[in-house]
Amino acid sequence: MINLFVKNAKVVDGRGISEENICIDKGKIVGKVSRSLQIEARTTIDAEGRFVVPGAVDSHCHIGQIPGTGHYRPQASKEENFRTETASSLYGGTTTALNYMFSESSYETTIADYQKWVKEDSVIDIKLHGGLLSQLHIDNLPLYVKKLGLTSFKIYLPYKGEEAHKLGGLTSLSDGQVLEAFAALKRFRGLPIVHCENPDLIEYFMAKNQRNSEQSLAAWESTRPSIVESESANKILYFSTKIGNRVAIAHVSASDTVDLIEKYGAISPVLETCPHYLALSNDMDMGSLGKVSPPIRSKKDQERLWEAIARYPLVMIGSDHNAWLRRHKSELWNGFAGLPDNAFILPILFSEGFHKRRIPLTRIVQVTSEIAARQVGLYPRKGSLSVGSDADIVIMDTGIKKFVDPAELGSISDYSPFSGYEFSAWPHTVIVRGEIAVDSGRTLGLRRKANLLNAIRK
Repeated sequence: MINLFVKNAKVVDGRGISEENICIDKGKIVGKVSRSLQIEARTTIDAEGRFVVPGAVDSHCHIGQIPGTGHYRPQASKEENFRTETASSLYGGTTTALNYMFSESSYETTIADYQKWVKEDSVIDIKLHGGLLSQLHIDNLPLYVKKLGLTSFKIYLPYKGEEAHKLGGLTSLSDGQVLEAFAALKRFRGLPIVHCENPDLIEYFMAKNQRNSEQSLAAWESTRPSIVESESANKILYFSTKIGNRVAIAHVSASDTVDLIEKYGAISPVLETCPHYLALSNDMDMGSLGKVSPPIRSKKDQERLWEAIARYPLVMIGSDHNAWLRRHKSELWNGFAGLPDNAFILPILFSEGFHKRRIPLTRIVQVTSEIAARQVGLYPRKGSLSVGSDADIVIMDTGIKKFVDPAELGSISDYSPFSGYEFSAWPHTVIVRGEIAVDSGRTLGLRRKANLLNAIRK
């Protein structure tokens, strides 16, 4: 007898859609059989013809962070942050998060804390990205890859001086350090994920366009217009052509940046974007609550991102989740940047991508789970519904009308950028490594501990 049997499913993966039943045992998918076959199981779920997809793999989130300034977190402890924010991910159908780990010291001394938080407090599996914030981190890359199992690393370009200090030491690398990091990561097939914004242009446009009386999304965007992102991305893509390394451009917001990534298609750069860039625009009346870097842009930029999702081969979706409270974002120019939106990857991609723009569901699965899992060496354990994969499964309700109350998400954040947004799809059931975690839209307790994941070595 197996543990769990999912029947009457429309199973969607990156290759097609099939009407099958799924057999699950010991946290793994152990078989897929025709709908006519019934398998004895301790628990049976009737999907009732709903679409069944792999749990989303969030390529970019900030849970349990950031070290540095003591006032920066809205919660008393990082343990609490891991509990609430992974619960929010889970509620929206994300079952694996690629989470950033930052430290001014060497990660050899800090990774034990993250291992503890993940194993004791997270309800979803986590793979860590490192952050390359200094020469110390670059020099220790061989150690991080070989001993700690890190395969992907964030590089910041926009922060220096006082702004970097306010963010707890998120210092940007120099151009020479970026080249050095690229060369080192090439040797290990590591993936640099680069936050592309030009700090000199930010300083220029802030001086030119900042008006303290203005509190709109458009006002914030005017201090970081698209050239701030695209110029920086152009440099990084050019560096990558010269070094010959893999590269991902983080949280792409601008149509110009999409054009550049496609132009450099021969080196197969990864385009990462976020739910807020896909569904929100700078004409919305959100004020400081919508402050994020890069900023939310125009509907034209939004549509260009959807075009890339539909046709550019390497797109992954990251939430760039930051669990702020309203009081942290009460004023545009001095409030924190970042949005609490890790519950929205599958709901936005289904609602905006599948329903509104008719992007095939096979493609939706690729960009919400498969591509990210492949990029960090987790596929097919994650991002797949193949036999042998982890049983991370989401049964979607589609063709519905749902409005989200921030309180239902489970996050510590007391607001949501998607309050008032009408979703046409939402997870009905979420299964994490064979255990039912969300049932009929209601989050249940989980018995199993989360895993801190390492890449699958080939």
